[in-house]
Amino acid sequence: MDHMEMTPETIKALLDAFDRSDWREMTVLVGGDRLHVSRDPSPNGSAPLLEAQPPVAAAAAPAPTPEPEAPPQPLAATAAAPAAPTTSGTVIDSPSVGLFWRAPAPGAPPFVEVGGHVKAGETVAIVEVMKLMNHVASPVDGLVTEILVENGDPVEFGQAIVVVDPEG
Repeated sequence: MDHMEMTPETIKALLDAFDRSDWREMTVLVGGDRLHVSRDPSPNGSAPLLEAQPPVAAAAAPAPTPEPEAPPQPLAATAAAPAAPTTSGTVIDSPSVGLFWRAPAPGAPPFVEVGGHVKAGETVAIVEVMKLMNHVASPVDGLVTEILVENGDPVEFGQAIVVVDPEG
């Protein structure tokens, strides 16, 4: 596995995903770096700020926090609730936080469409986490009755993303 680093590009991608999500907080640990973002006001009543700091280590002095290139900006707190299934069937949940992708590559046909049949073990979507693509497989054979997330939208761990009717 490649070594991951908290690069400016990685931080920007994480912040973009957070800004488009309905998450209240996000903490990401990569190596010795920690990124924590919250929409909730800080204890002193000021607007929420982005915070990047090293992880806390027992009996060790904290490492200095690198200076940000620009001052942190408050994030908009507009968020929609994730869609709930409206049909019965087997609900397939997101295995992690990340970005939802319906196809293996931009411009490629989607893995599944509403009304299409899937086999158990067949990929129905990808959840991307920091450039790692996690294939999400159907646990059952059946008919795809709902796709609950738009392509490219952020998803949360355990969020319903696809519904498959094993009777279909």
